[in-house]
Amino acid sequence: MSAYELNRLLFDLKMNDETCKAALTDFSRVIQHYDLTAEEKEALNGGDPRKLRQLGAHGMLALYIMRLHPDFRGNIYWEQK
Repeated sequence: MSAYELNRLLFDLKMNDETCKAALTDFSRVIQHYDLTAEEKEALNGGDPRKLRQLGAHGMLALYIMRLHPDFRGNIYWEQK
């Protein structure tokens, strides 16, 4: 597992607007920039924070995968850093 890379990607989704916008357009391209296992990529593509936590993602950072979900994108909470 590469928990550091997983957390780095989630942190970038939270703090880096360019990464977040790129992920909304082509998430598979964004995750290529991180050294992730196949299981981590699958969990990220599934958008499941619980699975990400099981793989070593920080609990709060794991939630930021939800920024990519259409139902949550308009929520002001996800727009805050």
